[in-house]
Amino acid sequence: MEEKISVFAYLFVVTALALTVGCTNDKSDAKDRSSQQSLTKPANIIVIVDTSDRVSKEKNPHQIEKDIEITENIVDIFEEKFVRPSLYIGSKDTLAFVVPEQPGVPSISQTTLANLKIWRTRKQRAGGAPEFRKMKTRLLGAIRELYQSVNELEQFTGSDIWKWFRDSTEVYLKPDARNYIICLSDGYLDFNHSIQVERPKRTYISYRAVAKLRETPNWKQKFHTEKHGLLEIEKDFSDYNVKFLMVEITHRHMLDLEIVKEYWRVWLKSMGIADSQFLPTQDDPQVVMERITEFLSVQ
Repeated sequence: MEEKISVFAYLFVVTALALTVGCTNDKSDAKDRSSQQSLTKPANIIVIVDTSDRVSKEKNPHQIEKDIEITENIVDIFEEKFVRPSLYIGSKDTLAFVVPEQPGVPSISQTTLANLKIWRTRKQRAGGAPEFRKMKTRLLGAIRELYQSVNELEQFTGSDIWKWFRDSTEVYLKPDARNYIICLSDGYLDFNHSIQVERPKRTYISYRAVAKLRETPNWKQKFHTEKHGLLEIEKDFSDYNVKFLMVEITHRHMLDLEIVKEYWRVWLKSMGIADSQFLPTQDDPQVVMERITEFLSVQ
């Protein structure tokens, strides 16, 4: 009798172990599948181009040339990292340059804006490398046209990036992709005085406000307790897996850089974008490109 009990006990233990190992393997396999799915999700890259007075000939004579170099290099990085392995056949990776409007300033040509992206149908993607080269050529030409139009502007009132996030972000984000936002901006959402006085409070970041905070002891505490941050847009993008990088931030003092970053971090976090990075303007564009390449390498 004791021998039978011993045999039954042995079989019970062996069966339990087998079930435990099986469940563990199932969980491990599920985790691996989830990880693989994350790695195979297409990349959706959105580049926000700030065309405010940061690119005016009078204020920054060489900024347009610098912007063109950076934007063209982003196109090359997109091709190198996401397109070349598949020669664009079946690829769902997308790249789009967006240009927030300037109040009271003539809009960029709709034809130019329409060509500022590689975001096509399955039929066009199936065209492979030749079709991609056509789209790339159109995109690079549109970048040049964009900055030529900006170079001819008679006034700069301020790039309305705040409004773009409120009204247009959902149009460009994709729920089934790795969403990367690269913002090419000086970091200030500043406007001409005539425009600024008509805008809702806290929809811009002025040089004057940053300077006042810089001169205030415990500026960060004041920033939060007195609600100096940007007005929230009441949108939640946390389900879109968005990563944000701003490059070419200008600053007169090192503390200004920290203040501008705090404005952006808090505002982005309020809309569910917790992964935010910032790079001040660099003399060497190669430093910018290395940072962008690193940024786009993060899964």
